[in-house]
Amino acid sequence: MDRITLEQILEPVGVASFFKNYWGKKHLIIRRNKFKNLFTWNDLNKCLNTYPYLKGLQIIDYTKEGDGRWCLDKVRNNKMDQLFLNKQQIYDQFKKHNRTLVIPFAEYETKQLTDICFEFERYFDYGQANIYVSPGNKSKSFPAHGDSTENFLFHTEGKTKWTIYKEFIPSKQKTILEEFVLTPGDLLYIPSYQYHKVEAVEPRILISIHFKNKKEQSIDKFKISSIENSSRDKWHDWSPQLTKPKPKPKQRLMNKRNWSKPYFNKL
Repeated sequence: MDRITLEQILEPVGVASFFKNYWGKKHLIIRRNKFKNLFTWNDLNKCLNTYPYLKGLQIIDYTKEGDGRWCLDKVRNNKMDQLFLNKQQIYDQFKKHNRTLVIPFAEYETKQLTDICFEFERYFDYGQANIYVSPGNKSKSFPAHGDSTENFLFHTEGKTKWTIYKEFIPSKQKTILEEFVLTPGDLLYIPSYQYHKVEAVEPRILISIHFKNKKEQSIDKFKISSIENSSRDKWHDWSPQLTKPKPKPKQRLMNKRNWSKPYFNKL
């Protein structure tokens, strides 16, 4: 299969048009179903059932302290004064308490995710993929905020409501620019530092693939790297190349000479 290109990701908006009209300036909505199978409920089952061998799993709105998150890595490293949760407890937080889970560092969960990161990193700095999973419409997410990265948000399951604000950090958010609901296959771009808020309308999966800009990157002096020079670990195909046995020609087990025996001839 041919590699994924930025042209395919941004279609029907051209790459040149994106960087000239949207990059660092305003959000962009692309509605289509090209990447709606990027990470599905089946993929989620496979992923979460590897717990606790899962890097960085987080629970949103778990506590009233700090930003409200429970973080597996911080609990393990004693950087968070909270108890370790086993798989059943994580399941109950999700199913019974309706809490959103975050799976960070998910770039290698599927080959398609890896390929998309490789392609983005030709234009941006090294990035990361976080998967947000909400079990229902009352699942809480983060309050309105701005991120320090260029954020591309792939919607793969369920409906998600977005509120985009006119203001960028360090200003305070006060003016709602647009509100909309995105569905599986839709892509949303949010520039660095622009305020936004997200709400689950129903059970949903959303993938945030985000990158810092390359140093001194500008329209006038724009650098595009080659995949061959990427610092990201490659995706390896571990399946052996098995040779299929050649089909044997069909043989007739009996012919007239074999079955025309004297016994039957006497009948």
